[in-house]
Amino acid sequence: MFETVKSLEHLSQIAIDPPAIDLTSAESRLDPITGQWTIFAPGRDLRPEEIVSEKEVTNTDVACPFCVGHEDRTPSPVWVGNICGEETRVSEGDEILASQDWSVRVVPNKFPAVQSITNRPKATHNASSSDLFRRETRSGGHEVIVESRHHLQSLSELDLSEIELVFRAYRDRLQHWRTVPGIEYISLFKNVGGKAGASLRHSHSQLIAVDKMPETVRTSSERMARHRSKSGCCLQCDLIRGEQESNQRVVWQDDSLIAFCPFASRLAMTLRITSLEHQACFEDLSSTTIDSVARVVQRAVSWLEKVRPQTAYNYCLHTRPPGHDDPSDSFHWALDLFPRMAQVAGFEWSSNCMINPLLPETAASKFRACVRSEDPRLELGTRLTP
Repeated sequence: MFETVKSLEHLSQIAIDPPAIDLTSAESRLDPITGQWTIFAPGRDLRPEEIVSEKEVTNTDVACPFCVGHEDRTPSPVWVGNICGEETRVSEGDEILASQDWSVRVVPNKFPAVQSITNRPKATHNASSSDLFRRETRSGGHEVIVESRHHLQSLSELDLSEIELVFRAYRDRLQHWRTVPGIEYISLFKNVGGKAGASLRHSHSQLIAVDKMPETVRTSSERMARHRSKSGCCLQCDLIRGEQESNQRVVWQDDSLIAFCPFASRLAMTLRITSLEHQACFEDLSSTTIDSVARVVQRAVSWLEKVRPQTAYNYCLHTRPPGHDDPSDSFHWALDLFPRMAQVAGFEWSSNCMINPLLPETAASKFRACVRSEDPRLELGTRLTP
C-alpha cells in the first residue's frame, strides 16, 4: 500500500512539474499507426503574433521586425537583393550589402522549425527498447524571405521588380540548400492572413530544408517515377496535355507557362502554375522564365483577390527534392496557389480525405472571368495570353 501511495505521489509530482523542454531543439516522432512523422519545434511557440484574427491586428509597422530600419531585430541576412533603377544587385556570403540597402532580403528564421544542420547533434536514441515510440533529431535550415522593405501584406501590392527579385531569391536559396549534404527535402511556401498561418502581416515567404523526406512527398515521388517507367512520359506533362485537350480547367497559358485548376484539387479554387516544357527543378529555370513565373503568380493572386476579396491564401512551390533519386527525371516543378475558404473538419482529419465544396471547372471559370476582365478581347475557349 505504501509503495502504491508513493507511486501515485510520484505521478502527481510529474504532472505538476513536467520535464524541462529544450526550446532550441527539434525532433520528429513516428506515429506507428499512420506511418507519418510529426516535427516538434517548441521554440516556435515564442514567435511574435501580430495577427490575432482576421479582424484583429495588435501591432503595426512600428513594431514590425521586417520593415526597413529594423534589421537588428532579425538574424543577419544570408542573401540580399537591391533594385537600383532598372538593374538589380544580389549579394551573398561576405558581399552582403549595408544593413538598410536592400529591396528583398533572406534571413535565418529566429524561431526555426528544425535545428541547423551545420550544428547537427548526434542521433537521438529511444530511451525505451520498444519500437513503438521512435524519435529522431530533425535538422536542416529555416529561412524567411522578406519580400519588400515596405509594410505590405499581399504579393499583389508589391512592385513587379520586387516580385521578380523575390523569385530569384527562391531560385538562389533552393540552389544553395540542394547542395548541402544531408538535405532530402526543401519546402518553399507563403502564408498570407491569419487563417493561412501567417503571424506577421509584412509580406514574406519561408523556406524549410530538412534531412528527411516527408512520407507523402516520397509517395508522390514514387508515383511519378512509376508512371515514367511505365509510360515513358512525365506524369505532370501528361496531365498538362490532358488539361489542354479538355480545355475545361485551363485558366491561362502562353508559350512557356500554364495555369490551371487541377482535376482532383484537394482545396477549393486551387490554381496550379507550371512550365509547358518538362523541367524537374524550379531553380534550374532561366532568369527570363523565373521572371515570367513571378509575373504570372502576381496576376494569379490578383485574380484570387477579385474572386475572394480579403481572403487568406497560401502558395507552395514544389520542386524536385534532393532526396528524389529517380534517374529517369520524373519530377516536374509546380506552384499551387489556394485560398483558405473552409476549415478542415472532423471527416478530413479522421480520413485524410478532403471535401472540396467547389468543382475545379467552376473555379476555372471564375478565374477566366478575371483574365477576360484584364483584356475584354479574350473570349472563352480561345488561347489566353499575357
